[in-house]
Amino acid sequence: MQEGLTLVFAGGDRRMVTAAKCFAAEGAAVLMTGFDRYGKGEGGLQFVHLPQRAIPRGDAVILPLPYTPGGGILNAPFSEKQILLDTVFRLADRAKVICGGMLPEEDERFFDYYDEPMMLRNADVTAEAALVMAGEKTESCLNGASLLVVGYGRIGKRLAAKARALGCNVTVAARKESDHALIRMCGHHAVGFEGLEDAVGRADVICNTVPAEVFSERILDRIPDGVPLIDLAGSIVGPRVIRAPGLPGKYAPDTAGLILAESLKRIFKREGLL
Repeated sequence: MQEGLTLVFAGGDRRMVTAAKCFAAEGAAVLMTGFDRYGKGEGGLQFVHLPQRAIPRGDAVILPLPYTPGGGILNAPFSEKQILLDTVFRLADRAKVICGGMLPEEDERFFDYYDEPMMLRNADVTAEAALVMAGEKTESCLNGASLLVVGYGRIGKRLAAKARALGCNVTVAARKESDHALIRMCGHHAVGFEGLEDAVGRADVICNTVPAEVFSERILDRIPDGVPLIDLAGSIVGPRVIRAPGLPGKYAPDTAGLILAESLKRIFKREGLL
């Protein structure tokens, strides 16, 4: 750790606190702003109510995942007031590095820590959290249940694998024929999106990982009453949908925070801050 290094964590959820504690334990001065409603004292962290008193002091400024919910506002669920992104970037003049999740490449100091290793590890946490949620919603064991996973990207792969290990009968709906071959090789059933209407009628639990609109009203109408439809991608509109974005930060903030800290360390090492 570079001697005298000051890090500012601006906004975000509980995983940001865990990541910040990792750096404080290694000797960095760590300031937290946008956490005035957090309500917990944390060893080694300095909570600063006003962003203008914290952000200008940072050698690196760390923003949340995602860094904004839109509208030019910092993603700061623990803040009592809205913090404008323009204000954050203006105050961060001294910072050598500005990190964030899904951060735009508008400045040579901007680094998106949501890289491939972090995406893969977050997918694993998301899959586990989705299965816990599924068990809670069905109020029964998942062993022997029919689970339909829609999409076979990072999260879909981990979700199908973990569900099969629990004893679920797993069907995966995927668009690509090449994915169908891999799905079957992993011991799951495979269907195309054209077979989704029939597949939802046979499922005990449905988990969607596809960010595009693949659930038509006709498909939604075919889902039996009482079958949980867990939307991990935020792409389904309907009264029965269980929306579940950002599960790593909600289900396992300590694990998600450690994953975030590892990604930040990769950036800081490349940029000479560690």
